[in-house]
Amino acid sequence: MKNSYLLILLVIFLTQGCNKKSGDFIITDFGAVGDGKTLNTNAIQKAIDKASITGGTVVVPPGKFLTGSIFIKSHITFYIQSGSELLGSPDLKDYQIIGDTTNEKIPGWESSHLINICDAERVVLKGEGTINGQGWNFWEKPENPYQWIKAKERPGPMIMVSHSRNVAIRDLNLINPPGWTGNIHASEKVYIKGVVIDNNLRSPNSDGFDISGSREVIISDCNISTCDDAIVLNSVPGDVKNVTISNCIIRTLCAAIKIGWPGDKNNISDISVSNCNIWGSNRGIAIYQSYGITENISVSNIVFESNTPIIFTRPIHIDLRRQRDTTRQIGIVRNIGISNFTARTQGRILITAEEGGFIENLSLSDIKLQYQYFEDPGVYAKNPASDQSSNKSPEARVAKAALAAENVKNLWINNLQIIWPGDKVPDDWKIDNKIENGSFTNIYHPDYSTARPVEFSVFWGKGIEKAYINAPLSEPSAKGVEKYQIRNSDGVFTN
Repeated sequence: MKNSYLLILLVIFLTQGCNKKSGDFIITDFGAVGDGKTLNTNAIQKAIDKASITGGTVVVPPGKFLTGSIFIKSHITFYIQSGSELLGSPDLKDYQIIGDTTNEKIPGWESSHLINICDAERVVLKGEGTINGQGWNFWEKPENPYQWIKAKERPGPMIMVSHSRNVAIRDLNLINPPGWTGNIHASEKVYIKGVVIDNNLRSPNSDGFDISGSREVIISDCNISTCDDAIVLNSVPGDVKNVTISNCIIRTLCAAIKIGWPGDKNNISDISVSNCNIWGSNRGIAIYQSYGITENISVSNIVFESNTPIIFTRPIHIDLRRQRDTTRQIGIVRNIGISNFTARTQGRILITAEEGGFIENLSLSDIKLQYQYFEDPGVYAKNPASDQSSNKSPEARVAKAALAAENVKNLWINNLQIIWPGDKVPDDWKIDNKIENGSFTNIYHPDYSTARPVEFSVFWGKGIEKAYINAPLSEPSAKGVEKYQIRNSDGVFTN
């Protein structure tokens, strides 16, 4: 009988031990309350500080835990369990200002964050739970349901990784950031996998992940739905190098994968993007540079669809131009390869460099555009509000062609396939109210009475030096339209 009693106690002990492992620091043991109302910043930070002494896992158990800024330190796993939700405080005072660590372009806006991983190494942020920034507390009420939401004073990116290395972010659900979801700033060896981002499709500046002046970053197997750009590589704080993006599903009203910003002054190189499905997006692949060097970019196996409430769609957009400082030497974009790119769209591929610059060594192979209808560039691209619109290439911007290129040297286009639209616009592509990037006021009501308000050439080119263009299965959209419109160019061979 005594032995049976001891056995029962042993089973109970072992069962409880399975729920709390040695080295776990459960935030409720430090006073955190998961009622969604109690501010738990100090309790969570106490658990982190205690874990940092020896290393270990800080556990957020099921419940709703309200918090302000917390700082995850080296050699810690921060584990948000299934059924748990970390809620960002609605009070700006609960976010600790850490200085302008990220973006000289918007000082102050990015100086406070919910999750901070700064000057740290070997950190894991993971779990099946949710980080909810409750960003709506920092937004203005929209004037109508179609327009962009404007921001009030707010914290910066919800997750900040800065000057850190060997950081993993895995399997989390990230929703409702006040601005960007995450920023990987001046860091290296960062691994992001299996993350789901589901943001309001009108929310202000709600990027997915920005890779800012970082290197050796892998993003894979993520599902991202966001208003602003989904994945961005920007070199504002320093060079970006050795980044791989793969196996992601992306929806955004802006650019799905943006390599560079207009205004970038540093370098971006050795980037691979593959096996991604992009839908409901304004731009699929966007590559921008102003003063630095962007080179050695490989993009392959992309499926893209642009059924979106935003005008001026571009499956692929590459633009080299100076911003405000026109006295500086223009940058360089070279050695770009894009292959196996399939798109359902109403927009055009646009490749431009301002006068005095060239996009060099560009290869486009096995590109397929299946048109649902034609977006008339003379209407929707003539006077763009956004500065990400080939703003110094007005002719190319409104060219009536599936692919328009200006100032490109060593251009290789092989197996460009185009399926033109029928007479009618598919019903599920008829979006009555469309808005414009860069404008809070412009609302458009497209005329869907015909799918072809204009007719398109296959290719329009100006300032092309040495090119091979092969589109044997593609013809212009109508008789009497030139297949290739090429002028002020040299050494162009077509098929």
